[in-house]
Amino acid sequence: MRSVLPVLAAAAALLSAPAIAAAAPPDNDNYLSSLPVDNLEFRASVDTTEATTQPDLFNPSRTGAPLSGGGAEPLDCNGTAFGKTVWYDLAPAVDGGVQLRATAGFQTAVAVYEWDGSETSPTASKIKRRVACSPNAGVDDLLFDVKGKRNYTIQVGGVGGAGGPVALSVDFFADRDGDGVLDALDKCVKVPGVSRYGGCPPQLQVAPSLGFDAGGGIAITRLNVDRVPKGAKVTARCTGCGSQTVKAKRFGRVSLSKLVGKRVAAGGTVELRVTLGHSGKGQYKFGATGAYFKWPVRANGLGPRLTRCLNVKSAKIERCK
Repeated sequence: MRSVLPVLAAAAALLSAPAIAAAAPPDNDNYLSSLPVDNLEFRASVDTTEATTQPDLFNPSRTGAPLSGGGAEPLDCNGTAFGKTVWYDLAPAVDGGVQLRATAGFQTAVAVYEWDGSETSPTASKIKRRVACSPNAGVDDLLFDVKGKRNYTIQVGGVGGAGGPVALSVDFFADRDGDGVLDALDKCVKVPGVSRYGGCPPQLQVAPSLGFDAGGGIAITRLNVDRVPKGAKVTARCTGCGSQTVKAKRFGRVSLSKLVGKRVAAGGTVELRVTLGHSGKGQYKFGATGAYFKWPVRANGLGPRLTRCLNVKSAKIERCK
């Protein structure tokens, strides 16, 4: 009888004790319930012990209702399988670069996808493509570029289906002019350029040559521009004698022969403008800062030459930097 009483007492205590709640998956366990990356230096901690994977990324919906049409959740990074996933959304306002790490007591995998954010599209919210992934995101930082006003989602999981506490860090580095040079390293943050010039557009290094005969003004005998890149446009004007525009077919000299023999009276000017728009490749893919030259004409020849630059966007005259 003594041996039975303790057993009955223990059973009664268990029946009267409050029930222990079962562990639940994280809030961002499902693709449609992803959490936003809402600052430039984002930090988050999550326990993925009870995290799941989805045969259909649209099931369940954000409100927990049954839904379908999203396709199976991708669970592979370059041949490494992972599971127990959670999701975060990234929607950058401008172009930039991202540095991402997911640290845990087990090997973590991270994948980044671009998804369709158009509400009117029949493929709205579907994954469009994978941008980058890392099968060992706790050791090797994942670095990738993003475009402004596009939608990205970050998937974090445990290799081999491992789960537990995970610390995620996401750092965003802006590139406001979209030239591939991050703002922190860009000397021209509002004008697209190339890394060779510190993120600035190159400046045309052309050399003008103006020959003349003096007497009551000048008569032009030679008007050339050397070191002109292929595709650049050279425009010459002189007071009272019109203008000529020539587009360079190759690198080298451009001759403004139409103005040779023209007379410019004292008080007039001779002007040269050299501009180059974006080529889409090489050092001039975003264009170049142009060159401007102006000679005042005097009774006995030319006054001192004025040299300025031309804004790469507007072609307005500005001081060279």
